[in-house]
Amino acid sequence: MLGLRAIWLCGLLLTSGVGVLFFDGRPAIARRREAPKVVRVTDVQLQSENIAGVWYHRLTGRVRNETATPARNVQIYYEIYDSPSKRLLEAGFTQLRNRVIDSGAEAEFLVTPNVGGRVKITLVEWLSGDREYRSFQQMQEFSQ
Repeated sequence: MLGLRAIWLCGLLLTSGVGVLFFDGRPAIARRREAPKVVRVTDVQLQSENIAGVWYHRLTGRVRNETATPARNVQIYYEIYDSPSKRLLEAGFTQLRNRVIDSGAEAEFLVTPNVGGRVKITLVEWLSGDREYRSFQQMQEFSQ
């Protein structure tokens, strides 16, 4: 009896639309690979100014939410390198507290580091709409 049931099931699959797609030799429709939907830093500017013999630095940038849900508590991790020697001078992070970035929207951030140089954004973390923390390892240098 088990054999008849298996034969009946195979016949049903062959005559249904799903079975025809599977058994007629045509390749299945491939899913297009898309870039992951993340929150990423799109622009960074590091400005340095000497006032009365003291250097002041200001790191500003823009963050874009490419996900389908709002992003909350966005944290941006950065590193600053010495240009000629490529030596790490400072690493830190800044946070957009109490700020919600809607899907497809942008926000600005500001941090005052102790040194100037080349900026590398290493990681972006955020709280997604489903209340789980997500991260994107950006690892991108921005030219000044």
